[in-house]
Amino acid sequence: MPHFDRVPDKSAWHGYQNDSDVRDLHERFFGKSHGQVQEYFGEGSSISRMDELMFAPRPVFQYYVQSFAMYVLSPAAAGDSATASAFLSLLEARDGQDAGSVGEVYPLVAKCVDFIATHQEHFDAPAHIYGSFKERCANIARANGA
Repeated sequence: MPHFDRVPDKSAWHGYQNDSDVRDLHERFFGKSHGQVQEYFGEGSSISRMDELMFAPRPVFQYYVQSFAMYVLSPAAAGDSATASAFLSLLEARDGQDAGSVGEVYPLVAKCVDFIATHQEHFDAPAHIYGSFKERCANIARANGA
């Protein structure tokens, strides 16, 4: 898994210009590390990041989904139901866009999925609105061989 821990270079972003959401992601994230992009999650921005990462080139998705997971696990995400749900929605839907793209990095984000599954109240995310995080996470884990 060598490219999962390297900031995506120009070649990893190949084709980003073809999607307006991914162009926006490129403008914010190009050349930046996990720590440098944390400011772009939360406070209503995580849904946009989900949309952008959904269609990002595979190496870009696989690197920055880890950034997203880091944010979800940070104290800043406490009470942020939209962020936790957007992260799960990204994992649920991404394989439909690029089969195998989640499975290859799932071991790197599994800790985050496990945390969300057992801490729905931490995110202030009522199940009647967001569904059961425990069930959603179990489905994600199952779909990715965990």
